Amino acid sequence: MRKALLVGTSLTALFLGGTACGQTAPGTPVAAPASGVEPQDDGGKTGGEIVVTGSRITRRDYVSDTPISTFSSQAIEAQGPATIAQSLNQLPQFAANDAAPTASGAKQGRTSANLRGLGDTRTLVLLDGRRLQPSDSQGTIDLNIIPTSLISATEVITGGASATYGSDAIAGVVNFKLKTDFSGIDADVQSGITERGDGRTLDASLSAGTKFADGRGRVMGALSYFDREGVFGGARDFFRGKGIAGVLRGGVVSAVASNLPSQAALNSVFVGQYGATTTPIRNQSIGLNRDGTLFTSTSPILNLRYADHDPYIVDGTSRVGYPLGETFYLSAPLKRISGFGTASFDVTPSITVYAQGLYTTYSSSWTRNGNTATSATAVALIPATNPFISPDLRTILNSRPNPNAPINFSFNTGGVGPTLDEQRYKVYQAVVGIRGKIAPDINFDLYGSKGKTTLRETQDGYIDRAAWSTLVNAPDGGASVCSGGYNPFSPDPLVLNPAKKGCFDFLDRKLTEHTSFSQEVVEGTVEGGIVKLPGGDLRFAVGASYRRNGYSFNPDIARVNRTVYPDQATGPARGSINVKEVFGELLVPVLKDVFAFKELSLDIAYRYSDYSTVGGVSTYKATGDWNVVGGFRLRGGYQRAVRAPNLSELYAPPEKSLPNVGSVAQGQGDFCDVTSARRTGANAANVRALCLAQGVPASVIDQFRFTGSAFPTVSQGNLGLTQETADTITGGLTIDKLASSGVFRRLSISVDYYKIRVKDSIGLVSPGVAINQCFNVGGGNPNYDPNNAYCQLFHRDPTSGQVDLFSQTTRNLGGFRLSGIDTQLDWQIDLTDLGVKGDAGSIGLNFVASYLDKFAIQNTPGAPFIDYAGTIGNTQVDPFTLSYPKWKITGSLSYSLDKASITLRGRWYDAMSNYAAVGVANSTLPGVDSRIYFDMNARIGITNKFEFRFGVLNLLDKAPPEWTQGSLSDPGLYDTLQRRFFVGVNAKF
Repeated sequence: MRKALLVGTSLTALFLGGTACGQTAPGTPVAAPASGVEPQDDGGKTGGEIVVTGSRITRRDYVSDTPISTFSSQAIEAQGPATIAQSLNQLPQFAANDAAPTASGAKQGRTSANLRGLGDTRTLVLLDGRRLQPSDSQGTIDLNIIPTSLISATEVITGGASATYGSDAIAGVVNFKLKTDFSGIDADVQSGITERGDGRTLDASLSAGTKFADGRGRVMGALSYFDREGVFGGARDFFRGKGIAGVLRGGVVSAVASNLPSQAALNSVFVGQYGATTTPIRNQSIGLNRDGTLFTSTSPILNLRYADHDPYIVDGTSRVGYPLGETFYLSAPLKRISGFGTASFDVTPSITVYAQGLYTTYSSSWTRNGNTATSATAVALIPATNPFISPDLRTILNSRPNPNAPINFSFNTGGVGPTLDEQRYKVYQAVVGIRGKIAPDINFDLYGSKGKTTLRETQDGYIDRAAWSTLVNAPDGGASVCSGGYNPFSPDPLVLNPAKKGCFDFLDRKLTEHTSFSQEVVEGTVEGGIVKLPGGDLRFAVGASYRRNGYSFNPDIARVNRTVYPDQATGPARGSINVKEVFGELLVPVLKDVFAFKELSLDIAYRYSDYSTVGGVSTYKATGDWNVVGGFRLRGGYQRAVRAPNLSELYAPPEKSLPNVGSVAQGQGDFCDVTSARRTGANAANVRALCLAQGVPASVIDQFRFTGSAFPTVSQGNLGLTQETADTITGGLTIDKLASSGVFRRLSISVDYYKIRVKDSIGLVSPGVAINQCFNVGGGNPNYDPNNAYCQLFHRDPTSGQVDLFSQTTRNLGGFRLSGIDTQLDWQIDLTDLGVKGDAGSIGLNFVASYLDKFAIQNTPGAPFIDYAGTIGNTQVDPFTLSYPKWKITGSLSYSLDKASITLRGRWYDAMSNYAAVGVANSTLPGVDSRIYFDMNARIGITNKFEFRFGVLNLLDKAPPEWTQGSLSDPGLYDTLQRRFFVGVNAKF
């Protein structure tokens, strides 16, 4: 056995439209040659003909006329024990999704694919060209259910593909292709850990396949197990002290504008007793130190006696809060067990029946760091007679016009205990079908599939409203109910204090909710050759399909009846959608071997879809491939894609939440605040008038303060939605086979331009965007009109002027306009071509770059398009996608010799500005610097059937770039775990 040094692999081993060359080094991604996609092993059933993602027509030497990327299963292995989503996130065509590596609480452990940053609802995920079982009411596919060990290759087509596959393919398609003729047993185990000793991950799989009945029957199956340890932000220096929550765990007394304390009383306490040199503001929020003295939680911060991180911090916006960055998962715990099986049998030489089954069960828990016990915000009333009100606070409360009025108390439920959220999924899908030939060159395929996803979510850490009211209203502070009573002003969680366990048990409530999603599909296709023309075979594909998706959501009755804190009221929901479709495709060979036309072909497709919700819609495409000479090709085309509203967008019940809008000190938040840049800027008079017209009382307007960072929001579906439509134009060139021998014989280059326009886009207007547009940040309301569409989304409390409700109904909004260029270079060089004698191995180079020229968003029809290319922080398109860098580049250098290889890969992301600074002159809002990461991995074949591999990810231990907007970097794009190691072994029997 020879040993090898190696340097380079790229997860991106994909040629945009197919490239790559000859043999690839072990561990490098396998890309499709630009001149044709190599036939997959199908057991000899199709005579070498293949189907490439984006078309339903089989053809020898098929060439993609739209940008396609192909990478092998080894590319996933090169990432160590990672999820498929983590691997996809490395590709420049994908927008990083912060739920992919971490499984955020809102995503409930799911991971998804997001092409071009248009959101995972606009990316269609397939398994062998068939739709998978959806994982949520939006119809997205949880990549956790994919049988990784049986994947032979993954094809990614960017640009609309609805004419080929139907709804959801606005941005493109990700098609996972399974091994088709696998025999024997394959065992694979990978394990990884971070340099800091956490984030342990184990990924194990066992695959087996065999033939029977003299090769007429084939059966294949796989079992896999994945276990990932959770890592909190507090485990990394970068996230310590980062981020801040606007409401303290121990709670604050929130000022009520109509019943403010006197300035004299405030001065007597803070200046007279505490010696403050600055005068407090009458409507400031006030919290209690452990010794019973008071502090102000916003600027000017007075008399704060908690040590840093015990449990609060003071951030650069001059607010007191708990460090949010420390409490979030950088890697959420995930356990998954999955099984997959497929079988086929040749009834006759031309007829094959087949069946396929998939079952996955997994669980993901979501909580906050138990030491800080942060959770969700609640607002309640505490009577002025509560015995835990300190003497100093009572002095201030007694100075109010109505001293006996209850106090408005804002608190975090973490003061009782942390929220513990566990999701348990069960997913199954069964497919049965028949395929074969009805003529020598006419093939058919008819199949049906049925699947179901169930989610059981258990949420512990809610506070019972009645129990809370009992304790805070008790004359003895609740001591007669539970030992010591309940002090709502204490920042120390009851759950961490054994002496207070009785109070915790009295207050704590566990909620259980059930959700299910179902899908049935029946589809038939006939394809083949019609007639032979001078340019080649005129080929066709026609078919029809029926699909039904159902949804049922049953929340806990406590949320429905609003009997718990936090108030996240919702209701049960159910609904279904069905669609009947017919489609056709024609491959027309126009010219062959005529002057500058070595080959010219056109691909035309049409689909008519009749939805039970939006009615009939049409999609179509016309693309072409022109082989000018040798390995030089031009390709391009136009595609019309349509996406009908999904179950969530139609049927989601009203649900309360608290989305972040930023703080006033950061230049965001509520612009009616007297200290905001809008109230003190050139248009201050217009802003003040608009605030009055919106409902801020005149008695409050000139002392109005917004001390939080979120608006109470109610989101819900809309049965009046129509479909969204996208037009995609692509154009590009591919070059390969520049020479029949020598160093350039395996050099491939591709350059592709894309332009996508989406109109009537379905989505939500976020409160952050709405407040900016209402107050004319970026030109959304130049006349400061209170009847502006954005301003109408807000409702203010008539006594305090605070926003008490933001309406976030799903609607057809404006649209998106994006364009860019994808470039790839693949070059495999045998050292013998450089004059080195003997078997000296080969060097592989891979370079993939994606340039985002424009990503413009129109919030409402008729509104201007605002370009967010090169910015970070905008979540308008997808709530889990934050970053839209201008440049994303991945490159690798590899060396391989015999059964060994070594690879060094680099990933570079361009610097980005703050999205909130778009259209704002001389903005000082921070963005992020560029970042580069290096990874290294090696593979050594001990024997032909046993391989060992190892690697280091984030070789230089780079932390994420600093960003104070939201105080957290993008956990989807940037590496938050930092340096980590993995080892793996593969054995075949």
